[in-house]
Amino acid sequence: MTKNAITFENGNRAVVITASRDASAKAILDALKIASPRAVILLFGGAAGLEDSRKTRLATLFAEGVTPVAAELGALIIDGGTQSGVMAMMGEAVAQSHTTVQLLGIAPEGKITNPEIAGASKIPEGASLEPNHSHFVLVKSNDWGGETTTMLELARAFKAQTVAILVNGGAIAGDEALQSARNGWPLLVIEGSGRFADEVGAAVRDGQAAKSTEVREIARSDRVVLFHIDDAAEKLRDELHQMLRC
Repeated sequence: MTKNAITFENGNRAVVITASRDASAKAILDALKIASPRAVILLFGGAAGLEDSRKTRLATLFAEGVTPVAAELGALIIDGGTQSGVMAMMGEAVAQSHTTVQLLGIAPEGKITNPEIAGASKIPEGASLEPNHSHFVLVKSNDWGGETTTMLELARAFKAQTVAILVNGGAIAGDEALQSARNGWPLLVIEGSGRFADEVGAAVRDGQAAKSTEVREIARSDRVVLFHIDDAAEKLRDELHQMLRC
């Protein structure tokens, strides 16, 4: 395991831990030195196929719904950490809030392209780290999804009230949402954001036949709370407070 710091073009600095897939959560947390959060908010999914108006709406929900709750409760936000999709939106929301919110990104090392990272990838499907995150864990893997187990183990290790948010998403986000439900964590599904989130929403709200065993298990878990993308950010704040029981 290695520990470094990275300075982004915007002047922000972040702690970067590189760890093997079998590294213990305790060892990673000891290296991160993140103050124990009162709550953990996990963000799963992406923004593939969304119209610009939907992306703008998500950005508003993150800025006016998720971030204020995280700041108020002293919650740690955990996501995929890259400069893409909902991770980029979350980073921008935190940056614009002018509040102290810790944002931990967890990604597969083999997909990260930042030249400051030793062994940075140059593959076309790689991604750069989002520059408003405060901490990163790069898992020794060349595959998207290779970081999922570590992400969930770290979330459990904080032993804090935890809620997951599912936005859009494909197979990897679906697996993350499924594992979240199996952990007993409440799962807030953003309906109207497309793809996997809408499949889960349809199965829960309308009793539609699930398109996969994953959707079926999540829908039957009694851990799902539905929130429509067009609903007010104030309602999102209320939902998160209730789900975190804070």
